[in-house]
Amino acid sequence: MSLVAKSVSFSIGTHLLLSDISLTVNPGEVHVLMGKNGAGKSTLFKLLCGDLPPTSGEIHLSGKSIEHWKKKDLAKFRSVLTQDFELQFPFSTREVVELGRSPHNSTKAENEKITEESMSITNTLHVANRSYSTLSGGEKQRAQYSRVLSQVWGDPPKFLLLDEPTSSMDLPNQMKLLQVTRHMADQGYGILLILHDINTAYQFADKISLLRDGKLVVTGGAAEVLTEENIKQIFDVEMFVLKTPKGNIIIPKLIKKDK
Repeated sequence: MSLVAKSVSFSIGTHLLLSDISLTVNPGEVHVLMGKNGAGKSTLFKLLCGDLPPTSGEIHLSGKSIEHWKKKDLAKFRSVLTQDFELQFPFSTREVVELGRSPHNSTKAENEKITEESMSITNTLHVANRSYSTLSGGEKQRAQYSRVLSQVWGDPPKFLLLDEPTSSMDLPNQMKLLQVTRHMADQGYGILLILHDINTAYQFADKISLLRDGKLVVTGGAAEVLTEENIKQIFDVEMFVLKTPKGNIIIPKLIKKDK
């Protein structure tokens, strides 16, 4: 079972947002999308989620067009974390996480167990009974991560699609959530996520796809993709890729003026 984009393009009117993109997200793999703002990452993400139909080409999950999946069945095999994690309803944090169990016909006891475990993993149990609206941005993001975990809990291969999942978190919680994500991939889940931090992507990703102007420029392993030349081509900035005993680090070429 893989999540596959086959020659997908997407247009709004005469404006072409994505052009002939093909990529595969495999079980057991962390696949990171990167590119400048407006490169097409969010549009491609929505196509892969099934939220937008491609203008041409197809998105397949387990060999079947995502458009032919029943919504409830699709929700059991892939869950989505977007950047919009505000709610207008007076839910508790636990109730928000429990929403992830709605596609399943599980017993109340099983749903409660999975909710508890997913909140424990993301360090949100201590705010379980608080009103979701009173949480900080980082706490809300962790609660929503718990929700998407609970939605696809158990029996991989399944898929987590994450749009900047740590953008509102402090450093310790960023590291914790990335470790959780890595663990889920190691358990057989396929992970697709959008990241902006090049060094995090370098250390974390099994595969990286770089987009520019709605086109997929390169896909491959981190060392193959995040070269000085590719970074310059994609981001229009010059960076050094430095080799260290513990792996490569990427730093900007900053020019300091003489006093």
